[in-house]
Amino acid sequence: MPNVAEWNKFYDSMLAESGLSLYEYKAPQLQRRTVNMMESKSCRSLVDFWSWISEDRSNLQWYMDKLAINVSELFRNPERWIDMEEKILPVLTKNSSRLKVWSAGCSYGAEAYTLAMILQEEYRGVHEIIGTDIDEAAMSQANRGEFCESDVRYVPDKYRKYVKEGDKDIWRADEKLRKHLSFKRHNLLADKFGTNYDLIMCRNVVIYFTEEAKDALYNRFFDALKPGGVLFVGGTERIFKSGEMGYETVAPFFYRKPTLGVKTWQNAS
Repeated sequence: MPNVAEWNKFYDSMLAESGLSLYEYKAPQLQRRTVNMMESKSCRSLVDFWSWISEDRSNLQWYMDKLAINVSELFRNPERWIDMEEKILPVLTKNSSRLKVWSAGCSYGAEAYTLAMILQEEYRGVHEIIGTDIDEAAMSQANRGEFCESDVRYVPDKYRKYVKEGDKDIWRADEKLRKHLSFKRHNLLADKFGTNYDLIMCRNVVIYFTEEAKDALYNRFFDALKPGGVLFVGGTERIFKSGEMGYETVAPFFYRKPTLGVKTWQNAS
């Protein structure tokens, strides 16, 4: 196993070359996965592995794509999407006729497409969903709207019309959803954030980051939300310092940026 000095040199090289700070990832998981990748390329040391990474831009992208854990599916954790449909969106759509949504670290776009289905079926309007991820291959798949059979297992019956089975066991999202969606590459740890979002979804992403990186990210999300906007996080990512950061908890794993003069969650119905 490489020593601390070797890891620091590798981290510094990656930061200089790509802008990705590996210091903000949890070290045990990151280092274990990096060593596995190193060995898969028959590299005997981090120095050799970095030489391989840096010799071609496609090698660098391969490593960065492998770091992204692309495990997702449509309507993942169905009970949370019931909360989204019945508790969160009724308030957001009454306060704004045009939702601006960011699906951050969206992998191949399953959660962005899930929200697009709900909006198309239940909350028609000129809504904008921006999906971002560091993985270029995942962004390409998201733009194609392609899913495998396991991705569609939790899609409720009333939304099944929005995904159709095609050739080679590939399921494709309905073109009607495309009007809501756009996807682009983005590094959560380094790139600038947009502003005035009604809803930010960042689920099962920050579990790979250090506590300091998590707190910084949640604070940046708070600033990116408009007053009254909501942050939706993953089932293992409860924000324990949410009150200190300024958030209000409006449902399990949903956190609101407070404001005055908009409909409250208690009288949303």
